[in-house]
Amino acid sequence: MCARRTAVLATAIGLILALSGCAAPARTGSSFCAQLGRELPAIGQPMVTGTDVSSMVHRYERLLKRAPLSIEGDFAILTGLLQDASRVDPSDKEALQKMADATYAANQSALNVRDWVKSTCAVDISTGLNIDPPRVPTTTIAMTTSTVAP
Repeated sequence: MCARRTAVLATAIGLILALSGCAAPARTGSSFCAQLGRELPAIGQPMVTGTDVSSMVHRYERLLKRAPLSIEGDFAILTGLLQDASRVDPSDKEALQKMADATYAANQSALNVRDWVKSTCAVDISTGLNIDPPRVPTTTIAMTTSTVAP
């Protein structure tokens, strides 16, 4: 009976470990900023070739997997815009106009993401440059004063 219980417990632990390995990445600010750090400085580089565009789409897709709920919707719009742009035929004027319209429509999302990334990660996502010193928690030390009675 003890051997069977041990086997069941070992199987359960193995299953839990296997399933936890398949878990999605954490959707937190620190997880997003860490991924953004791995994507730097390439995230701010201009896209000239089709390979550049494809690489940028993959960067944004990796970041989207870690985007916290507060910017997930806006980041999904930007990622979708890049995905659409990667499939546009540059000789199709109508398709280019639709992309231009979609880009203007996504402006508020771009501003929201830019502001969130600046305040949370201290990075200008459009250039890939750190703009501020890294955020470090501050500590407060209570000051005590003593008065000597005369």
